[in-house]
Amino acid sequence: MKITLYLLALILSFTSCVKTPGEGGKASIVGKIELIRRIQINNPASTVDTIAAIDVSVYIIYGDHISPDDKVDTNPDGEFSFEWLRTGDYTVYVYSEDTTSTAAPLPKVAFAFEVDILDKSDVIDLEPIYIYDKY
Repeated sequence: MKITLYLLALILSFTSCVKTPGEGGKASIVGKIELIRRIQINNPASTVDTIAAIDVSVYIIYGDHISPDDKVDTNPDGEFSFEWLRTGDYTVYVYSEDTTSTAAPLPKVAFAFEVDILDKSDVIDLEPIYIYDKY
């Protein structure tokens, strides 16, 4: 009887240690948001400039969750960082003005990027993310 209880406790301890995506690791996801300003939002020829997107909210979803698990704001250089992550799949997204619409007010759209952290100490550096706004 004691051996059965010991084996059951051992099996339960192994199954309870499954690590899921989220905080508690050593990996991080870093990136930069650039803001493209246009006179007419749906006309690429009306682009005035591209600047660092300051104080823009960037969201992250851990694994297969359906709502954001964390949010950070960009710094004065448009940079952001999600730190202390475990291995797994993540979705990073940011909102932008919709460049395909002519509605007033302009609707927001999400630009989402799938990220896989494979090693516990990975630093995933995303390509610059471009968002849009009226000048």
